[in-house]
Amino acid sequence: MFSVWKCLLLFCCFCCRTVNSFPPNNVPSEPKTQSHFSITLGGVYASTASFLDMFDLVNNTGQSFSQKVQEYFGTDQESYSNHIGIIRRIIGYENNIQRDYAGISFYHVNGEQIEIAHNYIRTLRQSIADLSSTATTEDDLEEIREKVGAALYTIQEFYSNTNWIELMENKIYEDFGTGFLGKCSHGSPDDDSRFSTAAGGIYKGRSIVDEAPHSSLHGAASDAAMDATEYFLIGQGRGLLSLIGAEAFRDVFGLRTREDVVKTSLTFVIDVTGSMGDDIKAVIAATQNIVNEAKDSDFVPENYILVTFSDPESLTTGRMTTNPQTMITWLQNIAVNGGGDCAEYAMSGMLKGIEMSNEKSKIYLCTDADAKDEDKQGDVMAGLIAKQLTPVFLLTGQCSRRRRKRNSGGAEEFELQKSFQNEKSSRGQRVKRSSLLVFQKIAEETGGRVYETKVAELEAIVEKEIQDTFPSSNVFVTRLIFPTNSKPNENISVPVDNHIETLKIEITTVSAERSDVMFSSNIEQKNILGGKLTISILNPSSGAWILTRKTSKAWIVNVTAQSPMDFSTSLLAPSSDGNSYFLVGNPIMGFNYSVVVDIQNANHNLTCDYALLFDDTWNQVAEIPLTKMAVQGISSCIGPYVPFNKSSFVQISGTDELGNTYLRTRMFSILPTSVRLRVLPVLGDLRLNEGTNISFSLTNTGDSTAEFIITISDGDTTIDVQTGFLQAGQIYEAVVMVTTDSLKSVVLRFSVSLKNYTGVVQSETRRFSVTDTRTADCSVLEYPRTCPVESLNTYNCSKYIWTGLVEVSSSTIRLSEIIVSSEEIVLEHMNLTLANFSLPISVRGSCCVQSVLISILDKDGHFSQCRFELSNQALAIVEMITTPALVEPKAELVIVNWMMIGIVVASVIAGIILIAVLAVLIYKTKFNKNNSATSVSYTKEKL
Repeated sequence: MFSVWKCLLLFCCFCCRTVNSFPPNNVPSEPKTQSHFSITLGGVYASTASFLDMFDLVNNTGQSFSQKVQEYFGTDQESYSNHIGIIRRIIGYENNIQRDYAGISFYHVNGEQIEIAHNYIRTLRQSIADLSSTATTEDDLEEIREKVGAALYTIQEFYSNTNWIELMENKIYEDFGTGFLGKCSHGSPDDDSRFSTAAGGIYKGRSIVDEAPHSSLHGAASDAAMDATEYFLIGQGRGLLSLIGAEAFRDVFGLRTREDVVKTSLTFVIDVTGSMGDDIKAVIAATQNIVNEAKDSDFVPENYILVTFSDPESLTTGRMTTNPQTMITWLQNIAVNGGGDCAEYAMSGMLKGIEMSNEKSKIYLCTDADAKDEDKQGDVMAGLIAKQLTPVFLLTGQCSRRRRKRNSGGAEEFELQKSFQNEKSSRGQRVKRSSLLVFQKIAEETGGRVYETKVAELEAIVEKEIQDTFPSSNVFVTRLIFPTNSKPNENISVPVDNHIETLKIEITTVSAERSDVMFSSNIEQKNILGGKLTISILNPSSGAWILTRKTSKAWIVNVTAQSPMDFSTSLLAPSSDGNSYFLVGNPIMGFNYSVVVDIQNANHNLTCDYALLFDDTWNQVAEIPLTKMAVQGISSCIGPYVPFNKSSFVQISGTDELGNTYLRTRMFSILPTSVRLRVLPVLGDLRLNEGTNISFSLTNTGDSTAEFIITISDGDTTIDVQTGFLQAGQIYEAVVMVTTDSLKSVVLRFSVSLKNYTGVVQSETRRFSVTDTRTADCSVLEYPRTCPVESLNTYNCSKYIWTGLVEVSSSTIRLSEIIVSSEEIVLEHMNLTLANFSLPISVRGSCCVQSVLISILDKDGHFSQCRFELSNQALAIVEMITTPALVEPKAELVIVNWMMIGIVVASVIAGIILIAVLAVLIYKTKFNKNNSATSVSYTKEKL
C-alpha cells in the first residue's frame, strides 16, 4: 500500500553535511591521495585475481592482479567491460552512502559509533547470504552488489577515521568493530570540533596536511583499507566467497566469459499458426543481423535449435544444427498455417525446447495466442529449473485481435465464453485467462522475461536479447554520413589501430548492379544485401585505410571492428562538500561536470586526446579535451564538461602504443535539463506491515516556469502521478508512504517529464530492504523544538534546554543496549530488564549539541536509530577573555613598585592639566566664530 503527501515550497535550502572520509573518486590535483574508487578497484582486482588462481582459471601466476584479470577475459572485451561496469556500480553505491548519509556517524565509523558500524556490517553480511541463496535474476544480483558497496564503504572508513593505524600501523582488523570505543576530533577543515582544546585530529583520508592532520599516515591507511577490502571479499573462512559460494561470487562480480556461453544453445520455440507470418519475419531479421555480426567471433552458441508448434499438439517438431546459416534457412522456410482457434500448444513447444537445449541456455518463445495446454505449466517450470534455463516470452497478442473481427452482417464471428476448471466448453477444457498471467508466473519462478509487444517492435527486442546473451566482440569505431549530391571520388580515411582484429565497413545505400566503391586489393569479403554493402577485412594492417566513394548518392558508413579494446563513459557531479560523485540521472544545463572515460584492454602507453559528443543526426555538439589519470589496471581519462545540448553518442580518440590513431564510439544519451530530482535517503530498513515516508524533491534551476509530471512506480505498477508548476528557483517537495506486506525488497522508480519535452528528463531508482518488526526499532514520538538563533554560540548554548521523546522496541529488549551519540545528552527511562517489548525514553540536552542520534542494539546485532536535528547552523565560537589573578609582590620589588606608582600618578595629573587647556582654547574658538567672519582664518593662523 502506498500513499502520498505533497507540498510546494517557494524557498528552501537543503542542509548539506560534510564528512571526513577517503574521497569518493580520484582527486586529479592530489595524485598521491587514494580514493574509495582506487581502494575498491585495487581490492576487487586482488580478490578476483586470487579467485582465478584458486580455481585454476588463469595460468600465469607471475602477473599483477589486473593483468591476471585481463588474461582471464582475453579478447572478450564485452565480458571484461561488464566486469569493470559492475565494479563501477559497486563504487557508485559507496558514493551514495558517503553523499546521502554524511551526517550519520556509524556509516563513517566516527565518534562512539564503532560498535554500531560493526553490527551494521554484520547485518549486511547476513542479508547478502540470504539473498544469494535465492538469487535468480540480475535484479537479485544487483541488490547484493549494492549491499557489498555499502559494507566496503564503512570497512574502508575504519582505517581513515579511527586511530587503528596509529596503534597497529597498516595491519587490518579482522574482527572489525568489537573492542574500540574511542572518540576524538577528526581534524578536517569541515570538522567543527577542531576548534576545541585538543588540537589536530586522526583523520587520514587525504595525502596533504591542509586536508588531513595525519596525512603522513594516508598511505598506511589506504593500504590497510585495500587489504581489508580483499579480506572482506575472500578472507579464509570469513570472506564473501565462503559466505555465498564460488558460483554466486562469479555472478556477483561478472567473472564469466563467453567461453561459458559457447556451451549453450540458442533456442527458438515459435508458433507457426496462420496468424504468425509477420512475427516470424521479425525473428528472422533479428537473428540474421546477430549471426552476421558474430560470424567472425569465437563466441557463438554451441548449437541452434528451432521448435515449432501448432494445433493439434502432434505438429510440435524440433530441429538442431551447429551452423547458424542453416538456422536462418529454417526460419526463412517456415510455412505458417492451421490454428482454428485463438489458443495454441505453447507449453508443449516449451517442453520440446527444454528437452533439446543445453544447460544454462535461453529459450525464446514467440506466440500471439494463449496457451491452450497451460495445465503443463508446472512441468515447464520444473524442466527450466532443473536445467537452469531462462525463458524469454515474446507475446504479440495478434491472434485475439485478428479473430475478433466482424462478419458482413456486423456481428462478431465468435463469442468469448467463460469456462471454469474441470468444465467443458465448446473450446475444450481450459481456464480462460490472459496468457500474460501464465507466462509471467513461469518467468517469476525461473528468472525469465515477458515482453507483451507489437510486431513492429519485435525485431529490436529479439536482437537486443540475443546480443545480451551472445555478445560479439564488435566495437563501434565511427560513423560517416554523406547527403545526396555529395561530391563523388571522395577519399574516406578509416583509422585502424593495433587492437583491431577484423575491420567491418557497412555502407547504405549501395546498388548491387553497379560499382560504387573501389577496392585496393582482393583481401576484402564483400556482401550486398538489401542495398547494404558489408566489407570485412581480416587482420588488417595498422594505419589509415582509404575508402574511395565513386557516387554522389546519399551514404551512411558505419565502421565496426572485432577488437578487445573498448571503453565506457560516466559523468561525475561536483557536490557542496567538495567531492565529486557519479551522476544519477541527467546533468543540469550549464553546470560543471567531468566526463570520465575508462578504456579496457589498452596498453599503458596509450593516449587519450578528445571525447566528442554527437546528436541523433551525427552533428557534433561538444568537444572535451581529456587528461589521463593513474588508475590501476585501467586506462582512465577525465575532462571538463558543461552540458547544453542533447547528445546520443560519444567518440574518443588518441593514439595506441605504436602511435596509430584510434577511434571508438558508443551510445551515450545525455539530455541536459533545468530540473534536479532528489530522493532523500531513509534511515534504516522499511518495517514489515508499517508505513515509512520516503521524501523526494524537484528543483527548478532554470530561469523560466517548468510544468512537470512526476511518476512513481514499483516496477510494473504506477503508484502515483503528480503534476504541477515550478517557478524559477522553486522546490517541490513530496512524501510517498510505503507499507509492505512481505520481506521482499521494494524498488521505487521516480521519473520526471516536462511539458514540451519528449520522454523522461530525470529519473532515479531506489531499493529499500524490509525488516521484520520484531527486530530492533526506534521511533520518534515527540520532536524537540529547534534551537533559536541566539543560542547558536558557545557562550549561550548551555542556557537553552530542549526535550524530546522516542520509543525503542525489540523482541529481545531486555538484552539490548541503548546508545546515545553524545555524553552531554541525558536519557531517562525505566530499567531495560523490566521492559516487555517497547520502552519510551525521554531525551534532554542543550543547544550546545545540535544533532543527536539514539540507537538500540539488540542481542542479534540488529539496530535502529532515531535522530534529532536541533539546528542546521554551526555553533559560533565565542572566546572568553579572563583577568589573571593578582600575585603578591616580592619584598625586593616593593620600592620599584612605589616608584612606578609615582610615575603613573604624575602622568595622570599632567594629562588632566592638558585636557583643561584644550577645553579653554576650544571654547574661545567657538566664541570668536560667532562674533567675526574673519576669526576662522585668524584663529587658524594663530593656532
